[in-house]
Amino acid sequence: MLFLGLWTWKLVEPNPVPEELARRLSGEERFAAAKALHAGGYAFLTLLAVTLPVPNYCRWFLAGLLALHGVATELAQTFVPNRHGSARDVLIDWAGVLLGVLVWRAARRRAPQISRET
Repeated sequence: MLFLGLWTWKLVEPNPVPEELARRLSGEERFAAAKALHAGGYAFLTLLAVTLPVPNYCRWFLAGLLALHGVATELAQTFVPNRHGSARDVLIDWAGVLLGVLVWRAARRRAPQISRET
């Protein structure tokens, strides 16, 4: 829950990148880093969610909530100074969720001791 709260805060903060770091990155580097963070952040949160000791339907529900979270934060950004919501970012967020699910499923296939029912 803490990671989700921190992630949400950074996604709707007017200036999410510290000025010192922003000065060191070119526009293209800043863009690439931001998009990689979008995908990586959602992949990480998805992995945290789907590895909880809950039934499978709860895991899928949590992954779906993270996908909706991506939409909600992009909508929220339209009301934040210096930020704007982007359908492209929603797709990148969803790609991160999908990546997290795929990594989890691949890990489950490789580790037979992990129960498929839970």
